[in-house]
Formats: sequence, structure tokens, C-alpha cells
Amino acid sequence: MASEAADLRLSFPCSGNDLTAAEACEQRVFGRRYGNTEEQFRAEYGPYAAGTLFGAVLREDGRALGTVRVLRGGADGLKTLQDAAAPPWSLPVDAVCRSTGLDPESTWDVATFGVDTDGHGAGSRRVTLALLALLFAAMRDNAATSFVAILDEGARRPFAALGVQVADLPGASPAGYLGSPASVPVYAHLSDLHHRHGSGPAELHGQVFHGRGIAGVDPEATSAGRFATTAVLLSQGRSAPQMGAEVPSGAPARL
Repeated sequence: MASEAADLRLSFPCSGNDLTAAEACEQRVFGRRYGNTEEQFRAEYGPYAAGTLFGAVLREDGRALGTVRVLRGGADGLKTLQDAAAPPWSLPVDAVCRSTGLDPESTWDVATFGVDTDGHGAGSRRVTLALLALLFAAMRDNAATSFVAILDEGARRPFAALGVQVADLPGASPAGYLGSPASVPVYAHLSDLHHRHGSGPAELHGQVFHGRGIAGVDPEATSAGRFATTAVLLSQGRSAPQMGAEVPSGAPARL
């Protein structure tokens, strides 16, 4: 069956107008759900600017319907680990990394993951699928082995419904975080997640990990070639400029 004509465009790492659109989407989603302000985002994420990259799912007119902010650069560049070591969790992060097999040097921090359900012209499910495919392709193409995030409990079920299962960092339990009444630090190893997901429905696996079969998305946009230049940017230590989730249930995710 011929695929539907593409009306969504994937961008990673975002720059120029795409970056502006990604930041605006992030602010709309998290401002609406949690009351986060631009000033708060600058204060929270400004210290991690050197390791910040954005990805986005955009309409033909350039409006971002979904965005993901990733942080990289070792333990000092992973906000989730820094925040997990502080109250309310106060986790022994070095020991947690050893027990879970997390290598901060090859781990990405999925700081925000947001889908703008008020964006007209695309359903939230297909934008979420496209954003996941974009994220996982970028991780694979840049040798990222794992990710950490601080996940709003309201977003856990929608991600699980798409087969994306994450584990709590040992010793962590839900607590208030940046406007969310209940969030928890989580992690996943990409190879394990891919293996488990591959044992489920083949169509969903193709969508989440390869961008295949998502209405309005060109599957070639999530191929390895699409991100060939990303690996060069990361290896040179360059990143998109700093500053800037709503998932199908309506709860944005810091994942």
C-alpha cells in the first residue's frame, strides 16, 4: 500500500527556525500543563546549554507539534542525575549508575518530551510516534546506549501503551518536581528497550523505532542517513543554541 504523502517533517538537531519552533512548542506545552515559564526554563536548563540539543516534529508551515530536549556530556551534563542526587530523592547516584549499568558518558538525558495537542492538523498519537522514532534514531546514530529522565507519573501509562517501558532509578519514588505533583527519575538501556519492544506488535515496533507506517511521515526521515551529520556535530562538541510534554493522555513528560 502506498504511504500517505508526508505532511510532517522531522528535524534533529534543530537550528535556525526549527530551533525557535521547537522552543516555542516546549514552552506552550509545559507552560499550559505545569505553569513553567521561560525564565524558569532558563534557570533550570541554562547550566546545561553546552550539551543541549532539540529535536522536533514540524508541520509544513514550520510550527512544531512535538519537541524533545536532550542533554549530553557525562554525569555533569545530565540534569536528571544531578537532580536525583538532591532532595527530594537524595539518591547515591554513583552507586545507582553502577547497579543499573548506566554509563554517563554514553547516556542521554531526555529532559523534556512534549506534544502540542492544541496544534491543528495532526493527531497527538502520530506526533508522539514520530518524536519517539526521531529520538531513538538519533540515539542509535550517535552511539548513545541509554537514557535517563524525570517522568511525570501521568505520562507513564501512555508511554507504556506504546510499548516504551522504563524503570525507576533504584530508591526513587514519585515526588513533586517543577510543577508536576508526582514525578520520578527513570532510566532505560536502548538495546534492552529495543529487544523487549521487538517482541510486541510488529507494526508498532516499526513505528516507534523506525518511523515506518506513521501517517504523514516519510520513513526515510528516520533512517541512519538522515542523521549522518549529527554524529559529526556531537563528536566536535558543538550543539544547537540553548532555549527553549504533552503525550496522548494530556500529561507532558520530562522524558
